Amino acid sequence: MNGFVTINTIKRFIIKISVLAMLLLTVGYTAKAQQVNVTATLDSAMIFIGGQIDLKLEVSQPEGLILNFPIFTDTITKNIEIVEKGEVDTAKIDNNRLVLTQLYRITSFDSGLHYIPPIQLEIIQQDARNIAASNELSLMVINPFEEVDPEKGVMDIKKPIDAPFKISEVLGFIYLYGGIALALGLLIWLFLYLRKNRTDSILSFIKPKPIEPAHVIALRELDKIKASKLWEHNRVKEFYTQVTDTIRNYIEHRYNQPAMEQTSQEIFDSLRTLDIGPKSMEQLRQVLQLADLVKFAKFNPLPDENGISLINAYFFVNQTKKEEVKSLEEEKENMLAKEADIDKI
Repeated sequence: MNGFVTINTIKRFIIKISVLAMLLLTVGYTAKAQQVNVTATLDSAMIFIGGQIDLKLEVSQPEGLILNFPIFTDTITKNIEIVEKGEVDTAKIDNNRLVLTQLYRITSFDSGLHYIPPIQLEIIQQDARNIAASNELSLMVINPFEEVDPEKGVMDIKKPIDAPFKISEVLGFIYLYGGIALALGLLIWLFLYLRKNRTDSILSFIKPKPIEPAHVIALRELDKIKASKLWEHNRVKEFYTQVTDTIRNYIEHRYNQPAMEQTSQEIFDSLRTLDIGPKSMEQLRQVLQLADLVKFAKFNPLPDENGISLINAYFFVNQTKKEEVKSLEEEKENMLAKEADIDKI
């Protein structure tokens, strides 16, 4: 009898211990569940029909706790559709807690006030399962259109209203810009008129300077080249370049030949038909051919050859120059100048 009582007592003790452990474990799980906070918020409590806003689901939980977020397909409720679902974003805060955030882009095509029930999350810890729920929400969907008839389907966009054109609407612009254009035109005409008359009046009092003959210009340039004595300063190539440029420029103005653009042989060919003596042609040939050797073949002539080239250039200009026909006034001035010189003697 005593042995039987002892066995029953042990069994009851084990059962009490088991029940107590289960109660403690359940209380621990419940405490864990109570430490999970779920918050649901909307960007706005009101949208127009077809508009889009974000629904944010935010969970604060202890670290190490496993939560199952709700699995939505394409709707939150029958009147609220999911356009886009974001990924769960996790951030760690103090006291070993985590904050999990998930965004849902939602819309609605039914006007009215829609109720969003609490969103539930499943808490899993070993064999125990609990539920944590968010707050409830409401969303007002407003229809800004006067009439929406689904049976009519999609309607075409209305065409722009054809407003009648009125000339009075543009008269102000015509007067303004027309007046500006007319004033500018008058100012330009006045400027050109005064400029022309002023130029003509000035030129009428200025005696036009006579154009110098080609040989006068050429001889003056040759005098400058002679005074510079370039060949004595080892500047032979520059010396022949200046001499040939002077001769070519003289030929262009004296005989109307494009000598500045022609080769030496082309110049000889073009002058062959003109009334130029053979001696002058030979002098010209010596200057141009020797200059070509110096400029293009790097030929170094003797000092006497440089002097001969300059002398031949002088001779060619003097022998081919065009005699000037002086006017009566110029002849009279020359005669008076000569008489004055005689009186001085």
